[in-house]
Amino acid sequence: MTSKGSRYDTEQIEEIYREVKSYQLLDDSSSSSSELSSSPILHTAKNSLRRGLLALFSAPSTIKFAKSAKRDSLYLACVLYNKDRVMVTEEDRYLPLLEVENSYGTNATITTAFSWLMKVNCHWSEINKLKHDMEKLNNVTSYSVKLLLLTALQQLQSLTGVQDLGMLHYQPIRDENTGAVVFVFVRQILDSKHFSFQQNLKWTALAKFHKNTPRSDCLGSILSTELIMYREGSHQPVSPGLHLGYLQAELCNNRVLSVMVPSQNPNSLPSVKIRDNANVTKDEWKSLLELSSHCQQCTDNQSSKSKSLFKKQLVRATRKLMDYLNIPADVALRHEIYSCEVLEFSPRVSFIILLPPSPAICHQRSDAKLTYTADTQLNQETLRVPVKSFEVSHLHTYQPSFISSYTKAMLALDVEMTAALQAQREAFSRTEIETTKPLVEDLKAHNLTLENIWKEARWLTDVVRTAREKNYTGILVKALYQNLLNEHKGDTSQHYSTKEASCCQHQLTKSDQHKSNTNNCGTTNNADTMTSCNTSISNEELSDPEASDRVIPCALNYLDMGAFI
Repeated sequence: MTSKGSRYDTEQIEEIYREVKSYQLLDDSSSSSSELSSSPILHTAKNSLRRGLLALFSAPSTIKFAKSAKRDSLYLACVLYNKDRVMVTEEDRYLPLLEVENSYGTNATITTAFSWLMKVNCHWSEINKLKHDMEKLNNVTSYSVKLLLLTALQQLQSLTGVQDLGMLHYQPIRDENTGAVVFVFVRQILDSKHFSFQQNLKWTALAKFHKNTPRSDCLGSILSTELIMYREGSHQPVSPGLHLGYLQAELCNNRVLSVMVPSQNPNSLPSVKIRDNANVTKDEWKSLLELSSHCQQCTDNQSSKSKSLFKKQLVRATRKLMDYLNIPADVALRHEIYSCEVLEFSPRVSFIILLPPSPAICHQRSDAKLTYTADTQLNQETLRVPVKSFEVSHLHTYQPSFISSYTKAMLALDVEMTAALQAQREAFSRTEIETTKPLVEDLKAHNLTLENIWKEARWLTDVVRTAREKNYTGILVKALYQNLLNEHKGDTSQHYSTKEASCCQHQLTKSDQHKSNTNNCGTTNNADTMTSCNTSISNEELSDPEASDRVIPCALNYLDMGAFI
């Protein structure tokens, strides 16, 4: 059995970071070679740094918080809360919010800036050094918005008295009326007594803030219960053990890939716990892989007790998860278990992935025919989070040292690469050209290595891509149920009647008929046909053919595994 746990290569990332920093292209105190020291980059450093320092040390009293959203402008906001209080401006109507740029350009600019800011969000103590280095690179267009963001972050830190402004919300907030975009940081302040901030900020009750702020106001609607709930939930890992997680991705109209997550634990997939032991043995996994082909003929009657117990635990988990997601019976049987690996999120948490029928694994948001998971009933319990934001939040929870090392190395490499490329473009003498060329090649090699490490860590996109391949074969839920049923048919120690087994087989057959007579995406959401996964079939129902037929459309009672589990 394979797992992803071994692919979080933190040591290699740290080694790359040390090598990148050893070049010291932007280090004022470095003893670099005379060729690099005479580079035009360093000639402009003092003037650029002087301009940056003037902006940095501007008096806080001259900084004004925004009170209305300007058209197509970019803003930074922070939500600092303590129990039922939130930090606001003196008017009790606005959160601490600063304008970054009065015209951000295109949506691509926002996407790039937000992705970069997610990396910065991992290293609050490095902001001053990062800005100091970036200001030395003169006339770098790609750094214009980034420098403005760093300046606004420093100003928010100064005004609030908080260096760590919290977690960046998983997506920018956009005002549909003006086109203004806000990047929001959220942090809980545990001890507000020893808190020092500017006179134009104060604590106020959340209820009072919502009362004074119109919900139609973009700046007022930033703060919501859902936003705070997301921050608190994203810090909570699932309980240790082996879990069954449901993966369904969605491609939005803006071509952004998102994933369905539970609102209470948005750093993970919708899941149920299979057992406390997070490890899956080789024999247990092999017993599942044997079901991936010839599912109707899988009859391993000689399975060991441990294999059988594992399958029973997995069946219970699938029933419970399908019930939670309100998935119809005919669709539920066509779901597949991801057969390539068990994902190891941490040493104590592992996941087996459950996938919907292809092509619903990754569907277009506008394709209503594929949204059979009854999203309308799950709006309060699930979210659609962009995959990039999910990955960062997920790794923060389960692999914090990895994401910290990776983002630190990428930020350093970005600056050093930009400096080296600029030096190469501006090199004049043969000596300068020969000096900068191998340096650029080394940095490109480091960048490629980091990209490969990141690809290895991105298990979610790996699963989606693999599961959509034509030659991929998963483990059908129907095959798992059929196999377990066949095992119990051959086990005389199990005390259930022939009628019970016949009914289970009858339900499988009827489910096939029901599937062929309905749309392939079967969106049966009638409350009368949905029952709890804890509902059992009585002996009277088992002996009544009409009662058995009524069971068939139920989301989870297409096999009453409770009869013999």
